Amino acid sequence: MHLSQQINYAPIAQIANPIMHIASPFTGKVHPASQHPEALFSSGMLGPGVCVKLNSAMMLAPCPAKVEKISQHGCEFVLRTKSGLLLLLHLLIPAEYRRTEHLIQHSYGKKHVAMGDILCYFDVPGDVDVLGTLLLLNADKLGPCYYPLNQVTAGKDPLITLSRACNL
Repeated sequence: MHLSQQINYAPIAQIANPIMHIASPFTGKVHPASQHPEALFSSGMLGPGVCVKLNSAMMLAPCPAKVEKISQHGCEFVLRTKSGLLLLLHLLIPAEYRRTEHLIQHSYGKKHVAMGDILCYFDVPGDVDVLGTLLLLNADKLGPCYYPLNQVTAGKDPLITLSRACNL
């Protein structure tokens, strides 16, 4: 059961009426949020989104935004874009790697971030699974949303594309 619209794959050239691209805060392979191991994310209870199986435990700001909240030992951010869109960014990493000695860089104390700023970066061995998630918390009035690529690079590729609904 999904409580919000799902974000499905659609090649970028096939998305009708794209109005906004949200840059990827992660590098890795993209999956629908329905494949997330935690029901809070996979059910769509918080909003539609996608998850990314990461190559490294690093999360960048996908756009200029106000930092509304940091939680989950610095692995979860709520950002508000200039347009008012609320983004929840979350890193799912084993608890033993969320400790200070594994923290390389973090945005603690920042009230605003620019696109590409490092939100958090943890030193996690390459054989440890790390999952990044981006959810749209207030997407109830948005048109269709898609993820246009199966593999993304943080700060370079679009992770989610919003499109304007059209009546054809």
